[in-house]
Amino acid sequence: MWVIWIIIKILLYLLAILMFLLLTLLVVPFSYKGDAAVDGSVSFSYRVGWFWNLFSIRGTRDEEGQANEVFLGNRRIMAINTKDKPEKPEIEEDAKETEKAAKKENSLKSMFDTKLIKEGLNYLKRILKQLSPDYIQVHGVYGFEDPALTGMTAGFVAVVQGAWPQSKIQLQPTFAEERLELELKAAGQIYAGMLVYDTARFILKKDIRTKIFKRNKKVKLKSK
Repeated sequence: MWVIWIIIKILLYLLAILMFLLLTLLVVPFSYKGDAAVDGSVSFSYRVGWFWNLFSIRGTRDEEGQANEVFLGNRRIMAINTKDKPEKPEIEEDAKETEKAAKKENSLKSMFDTKLIKEGLNYLKRILKQLSPDYIQVHGVYGFEDPALTGMTAGFVAVVQGAWPQSKIQLQPTFAEERLELELKAAGQIYAGMLVYDTARFILKKDIRTKIFKRNKKVKLKSK
């Protein structure tokens, strides 16, 4: 009998540890920072840390490929390196595959209505607000083949500058040539608990839940 009691105690301790880790994961924020440069090609580096950077993922990207590393404190415990592969020539799609893709697209369109799109946009707005950096610094020069597109981009940049007044965004448009030279730095925090809460609240709304379940039932009936 005492053996069973010991096993139960061990399981309870393990459950308590798992609950504590899960709670910590939801409450303690993830921090991130990175920088990127665009000048003919794109290169960047980043770091995502958790529990005051006790655990972190770091990575870099350049012309040769991408490198990602996992750290415990200052000790590297895993590394994943990938090299860029030459692009393969595109192969024409088979007529049947094209037909399947069209049917899938039509079935997805049938899921959406005005209210669903509105709820989705509100959810996306909340998520983007949580993911947005606390600090962002951008400077560079941009210009497109179409001057109208350059002007529209300039208006969008002004909106972004108003959204992050504490950040430094210095982008100069050029209408005389096609050019894109940018340097970016950003840093912020993400609370996993808030992301989980907003996602659960979105999925559990009656309109969303009804639409998703109705869609799943139709798919099952068609497959039979």
